[in-house]
Amino acid sequence: MDSSREGTPVMTPASGVAAAAAWGLGFCPHRGLTSKVTDPFQQQLAGLLQSRLRLATLILLVGFLAYLVQILLVPSEIDANKSGLLTQHIGVTIVIAVCAAWLSAPGKARRFRELRIAELIVFGLPALFFANVQFHYTCAAFTAGDVVSASLYLDASTIPWILLLTLYGVFVPNSWVRATFVILVMAMVPIGMATMVGMRHQAMWDALMTNGLIDCGLNLGMAALIGIYGSHRFGALEKEAYDARRIGMYTLREKLGAGGMGEVFHAEHHLLKRPCAIKLIRPERADDSHTIARFESEVQATAKLSHPNTIEIYDYGYSDDGVFYYVMEYLPGMSLQQLVDSSGPMPASRVIFLLRQVCSALREAHASGLIHRDLKPGNIFAAERGGLYDFAKLLDFGLVKSTDAGGDMTLSREGVVVGSPQYAAPETTIGDGPIDARADIYSLGATAYYMLTGRPVFEGDRALKVVFAHVNQSPERPSRYVDIPDDLEEIVLKCLSKQPDDRYASAADLEDALASCVDADGWSQQRAAQWWRQESPCCHSSRDTVDTDGPTLVVETTANA
Repeated sequence: MDSSREGTPVMTPASGVAAAAAWGLGFCPHRGLTSKVTDPFQQQLAGLLQSRLRLATLILLVGFLAYLVQILLVPSEIDANKSGLLTQHIGVTIVIAVCAAWLSAPGKARRFRELRIAELIVFGLPALFFANVQFHYTCAAFTAGDVVSASLYLDASTIPWILLLTLYGVFVPNSWVRATFVILVMAMVPIGMATMVGMRHQAMWDALMTNGLIDCGLNLGMAALIGIYGSHRFGALEKEAYDARRIGMYTLREKLGAGGMGEVFHAEHHLLKRPCAIKLIRPERADDSHTIARFESEVQATAKLSHPNTIEIYDYGYSDDGVFYYVMEYLPGMSLQQLVDSSGPMPASRVIFLLRQVCSALREAHASGLIHRDLKPGNIFAAERGGLYDFAKLLDFGLVKSTDAGGDMTLSREGVVVGSPQYAAPETTIGDGPIDARADIYSLGATAYYMLTGRPVFEGDRALKVVFAHVNQSPERPSRYVDIPDDLEEIVLKCLSKQPDDRYASAADLEDALASCVDADGWSQQRAAQWWRQESPCCHSSRDTVDTDGPTLVVETTANA
């Protein structure tokens, strides 16, 4: 993003989304990931069927209870002929209540076959009850010699059937073929019942044809059409909503985080059933073509790297509606930012253990002529991979810069410097000299400072104030806040030197220095596994926390970035 005046800092969101900052939230690394080889739409349909069937069952329960209360309030109308129907009414109400409780059990996902059986009970039992009531009253009126009342009752008794047909069509997700079959069967029951009664006597048949049967057929026919269309339309909308969550061969599951220009989703490959994370950059959220090009460069740059401590890119491209996306491995674990926020400063041995892995990843990136330029705790992940814990993953190469002579990876415009203010090297914010691997060394030192102390090198309520502090002020020694070994403290302070020449010349040099620390062997896979098993902060509700270590800073200067 450009500024209209030179030297004016402009705050923008971080480079897209700090994707992995939320990928594994709520998932302990030792829990791992499982994926059943089933149709994803069928899985979604089962959950939808349970929720819709639960609501329909509750509506039926309220209706049966209301009519039962009405009957019980007038006990004088309950004669010997009606007592049997009352008993049936109470029995149907109890069964529906049991089904409602079964469908509403908290945290219990029912299997699709079980839900279809429940559907048969919830709608089949009331249908049988309505048919029995209709037959009872019609026959009773006919036996008493009141043929006209018998035929008129047939017309009045269609109201419960209309409600039942509409309720089924609107609430129960179905294919249109199945919905048509079930609804037509239910609609034919009262007509068939009336026909059976009418066939007993010609006078009854004449009365039905004159007063009730035709109206009953028309009313039930309209209700059947509404139910069938409602089922078909709602099913089509659900399928459209599901298809809208498909990007290429990937099915979007849940949203893991969002930033100013993009969103990150937990997803699954349609055929491989492999969990992954997808970052979406929507055109309306991008400033211009330059922003999209920056995200494309992130994918291309990261895809060139094969180091195991660098995030792996599976795929990228554009959807039919112009959404740029790229697919990354899904990482069970937490970012360093979240680990510190939830559990406090890390012991020196663990910091060394994680930083050495990051240095190893940077060695490959720097050897390929790529400078990360946005190293920070939110862009380093402590994951579980292949049974290894605290497996560091370097993420988010959205601000990558190529140092190759013929390289074209630099996407900051002339005079634009990009980075996170709390972790950016001084030369990246003032444009003083070329930016090389030593800028990443500075940012890694600032990250180590935060891991050890739980606080950034310089604090401030304004980004510009933090930038000036990095340029002009000497940092407080980490030992002022926590007890850390002298050798590690000196390494961190050397990384935070104002002049690039005073820092470590390469990630390899920094890795060697860390390896020579007294506590270099103090943290192991065994200790990491034990920590995740016993002290995992997975239960902390921080799923919506994305890029919590601050926004990316864009500063206009008169020098090239």
